[in-house]
Amino acid sequence: MSRIRRILHAQRLRIDHLIDVLLYDTESYDGRVSEDLGRLWRNYLASHRGRLLIAFLVTLVWSTHAYIFALATQYLVDNVIQLGSGRVVTLEENWDAFVQWAALVLGTWTMVTVTQWIRSQAILHVGQSLVYQLRTELHEKLQKLHVGFFERQETGKLMSRVLEDVWVIREWSTTHAINISAAVFQLVIGTAVALAVNWKLTLMILATLPFYYLAFSMIRPTIRRLSIAIRRVNAGMYARSQERIGAIGLVKAFDQERRETLNFRQRMQNSVRLTMRVVNLQGAMVALSGIITAATTGIVIYTGFTWAQIGTLTVGEVVFFINVMPRLFMQISTLSTVFVQIQAVFVVIKRVFNLLDEEESVRPGSLSLDGVKGSVHFDHVNFGYPGQSDHALHDVSFYINPGERVALMGPSGAGKSTVFNLILRFYDPQRGTVAIDGINLVNADPRSLRRHAVLVQQEPVVFSGTVAENITYGRDEATATQIMDAARQAELHDFIMTLPVKYETEVGQNGVSLSGGQKQRLALATALLTTPEILLLDDTTSALDAETEAKIRATLNKVMVNRTSIVITQRIATARSCDRIIVLEQGRIVQQGTHDELKDQEGFYKRVLTQQESI
Repeated sequence: MSRIRRILHAQRLRIDHLIDVLLYDTESYDGRVSEDLGRLWRNYLASHRGRLLIAFLVTLVWSTHAYIFALATQYLVDNVIQLGSGRVVTLEENWDAFVQWAALVLGTWTMVTVTQWIRSQAILHVGQSLVYQLRTELHEKLQKLHVGFFERQETGKLMSRVLEDVWVIREWSTTHAINISAAVFQLVIGTAVALAVNWKLTLMILATLPFYYLAFSMIRPTIRRLSIAIRRVNAGMYARSQERIGAIGLVKAFDQERRETLNFRQRMQNSVRLTMRVVNLQGAMVALSGIITAATTGIVIYTGFTWAQIGTLTVGEVVFFINVMPRLFMQISTLSTVFVQIQAVFVVIKRVFNLLDEEESVRPGSLSLDGVKGSVHFDHVNFGYPGQSDHALHDVSFYINPGERVALMGPSGAGKSTVFNLILRFYDPQRGTVAIDGINLVNADPRSLRRHAVLVQQEPVVFSGTVAENITYGRDEATATQIMDAARQAELHDFIMTLPVKYETEVGQNGVSLSGGQKQRLALATALLTTPEILLLDDTTSALDAETEAKIRATLNKVMVNRTSIVITQRIATARSCDRIIVLEQGRIVQQGTHDELKDQEGFYKRVLTQQESI
C-alpha cells in the first residue's frame, strides 16, 4: 500500500506540474481568422443561409422586447398611474391609456414567444446539420488516415475532436454567433433609446464601462487558461480510462483495481480543483460586476429622482433607466466574455480543420485490380516511417509466385510487418516498387487491392456483436451459405453450432466469451469470406498453447493451398511447411531459401532452429 501511495504522490506532483505548465503555456491560434471562418461559412453554413438569416432577424426583433417593456413601464408610470401628478388617478380616468399599455405589453409578449420559437427551430436545424456534416467528415477522414497517425495520437483526444470540438463549433456558429449579433444590436439600440430619453443619465451610465472592462480583463484570461487546462486534463483522464477498461483483464490479473481507482480519483480531483478555481473566479467576476452595477444604479436612482423633483426628469423616465441599466450591462458582459473566449474558439476550429487536412495514408490511385493471380514483387524497396530517421527497409527485393507459400522470419524490428504494410498499401515506399501481378501498387485503388490481399493479425480483433457480424465484417453482403463455408474452412463451424443461438450468438466486448484459438479461427473465417488471392498471416499462432497451435497450423496449411500466402513466424514448424523462407535483419534480406537450404547455413534461421530443437 505504501508503494502505491508513493507512486500516486509522485504522479500527483507530475500532474500538478503539468497543470502549471498548461496554465502558462496554453494553445495559441496559429491560423488566419478570415481563412478558417471563410471555410466554415462556405463548406458548412452557407447552404443554411436562409435559416440563419431568419434566426438573425427574429433575434433582432426579439432583442427589442426589453426596451419596449422599459418604455411601456415609463408610459404606465407617467401616463396611466401619473405618479408625478401629485394626486391619485383612477383607472376610469385613464382607461384608454391603460388599454394602450396593456395592448403593448400583450403584443410584446406574443412577439417574444413567437420569435423565440422560430429562432430555436432555425438554430436547431442548422446546428444539427452542422454537427452531422462535421462529425461524418471527421469520421470518414479517420478511416482514411495511415496507421502511423493513430500510433502518434491518443484515442481519447481524437474522440474529443469529433465530439467536444464539433459541439463547440456548433454552439459558436449558431447560438453564440446570433446572440453576439443580438448583444451588439441591443447595446446600440438601448444606448440610442436611452440617449433619446435623457442623454445626461445615459452618459453617466456609459462612464462606468471602463470599470467593467478592467474587471473583466483581469479575470477572463485566467478563466480561459484554466478552461483549456481542464479540457486537457479531462482528455488525458478519458484516454487513460478507455485504455484501462479495454485491458480490464490485465488490470485484474495484476490486482491493480485499487490502484486504477485511486489514480482515476486523483485525476478527477485535479479536474474538480481546476473547475472550482474557474467557478470561484466567475463568482468573483459576478461580484465585481454586481458591485459596479449596484453603485451605478444607486447613483442613477439618486440623480434621477433629484432631477425628477426639480422637473428635469419624469418619474417614468427614472424607472425606465432603472429597467434599462441591467440590460445594457448584460450586453457589455456578454461581449467582454466573447472577446476573451473567441481566441480559444479559433483554436478549436483550427484543430478540427487540421485533422480534416491531415495527409492521408497514400495517393488514391485509380487502377482496379481484376483477375488477380497473386504474384508479389518487391523491387529495390526502401521505406522509412514518418518521423523516424532510420529506414525500416533497405533495398529489399524478392518475387513470390502465384500460389507460393513464403515465411518471413527475423528478429523484432527487422521489417517483417513493414512488408505487410506495403503490400496492403498502408504506406507507399519512398523508393522502389511494390507490385501485384506486375501492377505498381502506387497506381492501384487501395479498396480494390484490399479485396484481393487480406491480413490475419497476430492479435485478432473481435468486435462486440454476433459471430455472423464479425465474420461478415469484410463482406457484409455475404449469404448465410457463404458465411458457413468460411467458418468451415476455418474449422469453426462445429463450435459455432454448439453456441446458444449459433451464428447469432453475441461474442461480447473484444470477444470476451471466446478462447484465443476461437478468436484466431474467427479472424481467419473473416479473411476467408472475402476469398482473397493473397493471404497475409502475422504470427497467428505465437500466443497459443502447443495443442491449439498445432490445430491452427493444420487449418492454415489447408487454407493456404492455391493461395499466395505470406506468413510472419518465428516457429520452425510453420516455416518448414512453406515453399520458401525469407530472413530479414535490420530491414535487409540476409537469407533466402527452403528449410533444407537454410538449416545448415550460419545465420538467424539456424540459431532459431537450434534453440527450438533444444526445448
